[in-house]
Amino acid sequence: MMEETMTINRRSFLASSIAALAAPALTRTAFAADDGWPRRPLTILTPFDVGGSADRMARGFAQYMPKYLGKPVQVVDRAGAGGMIGTTWFMHQPADGYTVMLTPATPFIPVNILVTNAPYKLSDMTFVNAQWKDDTVLLVPKDRPWKTAKELIDAIKASPGKISTGVDFGSVGHITTMALLDALGLKPEAIRIVTFDGAGAMRTALAGGQIDFNIGQVEGADFIKDFIRPLALFLDHRRPDYDVPPINEVLADYHTSVPIIPGSVRSFVYRAEFKAQHPDDYAKFVAAYRATMADDGFKKFLADNRMGNDWVGEEETTRIMQVSFDTLAKYKDLIKPS
Repeated sequence: MMEETMTINRRSFLASSIAALAAPALTRTAFAADDGWPRRPLTILTPFDVGGSADRMARGFAQYMPKYLGKPVQVVDRAGAGGMIGTTWFMHQPADGYTVMLTPATPFIPVNILVTNAPYKLSDMTFVNAQWKDDTVLLVPKDRPWKTAKELIDAIKASPGKISTGVDFGSVGHITTMALLDALGLKPEAIRIVTFDGAGAMRTALAGGQIDFNIGQVEGADFIKDFIRPLALFLDHRRPDYDVPPINEVLADYHTSVPIIPGSVRSFVYRAEFKAQHPDDYAKFVAAYRATMADDGFKKFLADNRMGNDWVGEEETTRIMQVSFDTLAKYKDLIKPS
């Protein structure tokens, strides 16, 4: 009887051990079958240079999103032609969700379509969320003599072709610069225009005094605030944290005004086919995205870098894109490719 009991116990032990060893494998198999996408790392494509706002934001997501996505995230920068080179490359990637673009979707995508004949249209894309929007500001290096926007404008008028500015082709700053010259009755040749392929390099040039002024983004310029002086905001109201007037208050002395064009809006963008063909996988990305935005570490990263953390969703972001497209269509003739 004792021998029989020991045999049964050994059999029970072996059966239990085999079941225990098999369980993790069965669990992993069941999890993989249930989990599906993503099965490999994701790539965030930014169509601008390293160091720009989209690149810095993407690297924050690459650090914090894997926790919620379940796979690593890498960042690739493909700059050129005001974002069109990288965006065109992105639109040729498989619509499987493994490549997502993070970009200042407006104004660059509308400008690429309207001005530089990009081989895509708004309806080819899904705009996930307008997470971060910047205001536009007129800036000069601190060592320049102009203390007000009027002083700078008068200096441009007095010495045509002498004063330089930097533009990131197709940006709100570029369009606004041309609109300002047009409102003042000045031709583009009234200033020396230096074109940069990305806001990061342009801000570095401004901080180093290599250009005389720039119309750029408020939050983006915060990193060089010790080296620059704001002169005017391109808003229809004042900001409590900026002791400078709205530009159209300044232009009242010249009996003119400029259109207030909405600032850059950063958004994740997918090819429209991804959501249409793989709605469940798209929903997983959105869920991981929203969880990342709620992560305390990521929120601190955004706050430290003066980046927005808004959730307006796909429908509202698509509306913003269309409004921007319609607005920029009115001013497309003010800019042209370099």
